[in-house]
Amino acid sequence: MQKISRVEVDGLFGYMHPRVDFSTQSPITIISGPNGSGKTHLLRLLHAVSVLDLEQLASIEFREVRIFFQDKKVLRVARQEAGGDSHVFKFSGRTPPGRTWKTLTMEYQPEAEDGPEVPSWVVQLPSGEWYDARTDRVIPAEMARRRYNTPDRNASIKALRGTWLAPYFEDASAIFIDTRRLDSAGNYGRGVSRIPQTRVQQYSAQVTAQVTEARRKSLNESLDADQSFAARMLQAAHTSVKERELKERYQRIADQHAELHASGLSTIPVDVSFPDQKTTPTTRRILDVFLDDWERKLQPLLPIHEKLKLLRSIVETKFTGKTLDLTARGILRFRSLYDGKPLSMRSLSSGEQHLFAVFTLLLFSTRQGTLVLIDEPEISMHAAWKHSFLEDIEEVARISDLQIVLATHSSSIIRGRWDIVQEIAAPEMPAMARDSDDDDAFEGIDSEVDA
Repeated sequence: MQKISRVEVDGLFGYMHPRVDFSTQSPITIISGPNGSGKTHLLRLLHAVSVLDLEQLASIEFREVRIFFQDKKVLRVARQEAGGDSHVFKFSGRTPPGRTWKTLTMEYQPEAEDGPEVPSWVVQLPSGEWYDARTDRVIPAEMARRRYNTPDRNASIKALRGTWLAPYFEDASAIFIDTRRLDSAGNYGRGVSRIPQTRVQQYSAQVTAQVTEARRKSLNESLDADQSFAARMLQAAHTSVKERELKERYQRIADQHAELHASGLSTIPVDVSFPDQKTTPTTRRILDVFLDDWERKLQPLLPIHEKLKLLRSIVETKFTGKTLDLTARGILRFRSLYDGKPLSMRSLSSGEQHLFAVFTLLLFSTRQGTLVLIDEPEISMHAAWKHSFLEDIEEVARISDLQIVLATHSSSIIRGRWDIVQEIAAPEMPAMARDSDDDDAFEGIDSEVDA
């Protein structure tokens, strides 16, 4: 889905009409407002539309939501009258330079829960993958569907193939981070029971899966390069290679490899030295092809290396007496700076688990261009961590080209960045509600709005 420039909602809870302009100067937009102003439900509604989650959309009371994109497209979703348990939504879209609205109606009908349940040890992650608590491993969504009959989060998007609406959801990627649930055990999907593993263990397993995949790709590149080495050497038989440029290139790749080895991504140290003596043309041609292969092997490791480097930097500048490393099996592990002993994830404080979970999700549950919606990131966060939070997530957004929306009450998070803040005021209650004879029915709502 394209980057968003503005969101308008009519009839949130029947009487709220929030409008939010997304920041053009920063990848981050902050939504601020008092309790009861609809910040959290606005994020949930935006997430439901962005990933076409009709079940979540049906659970939110609204009349219409309009999303304006940076490429000038407009998407409008209106709730229609429906009978029984069904929910009907009318999607309307307009693509410039055309002025004509195209429409498509979609219906959501709650599924009967009489089918086989997802096993209690299988938990869905925000990325859409599944986590097997017994083996501490991540299962790709397609494999989980075949093996455990897990629900298909992309079923609605797949149903759009061949319609005018399909391009709106091409490569759609959005995650909603409810920070009140980050450091607890629980489930994300229907039919999944609670399990004792903490969420940080689940998110850490997701990192391990990505490290394993990057290493697999690197190995495949190595095997492909070995098979074609002789043929490429024959092709390079008459090329001219300058020694100075070759030496500079060698040093750059060797430094890169050394950094990957130090981070734990590459398990093999640099074991090739550039010749001390002046090289012959034949030697330079061989080295040039060798460097091509070396660079090719490292390439799959570089994206995850940037993410791990940033995660390690954030952790080690904030966690007291702890360092983060990567084992030979690709598992993230904390160590004590005092005695070097490994520390379990459970030994982290609630604030440390919370911060680790937030940034692990931001870095490893997203892909290029993901819309990230974070509700109240200040929960369990130390005052000093709040002050640096915006700077840290801006760096994450830069690496992965994310568009991030925060809902927060915290001036410590905002820290003077009012240029990216959108205020949502608590609306007046409808006259009918205020004039009701049953004052107790609205006591809880009034107190929340006034808070």
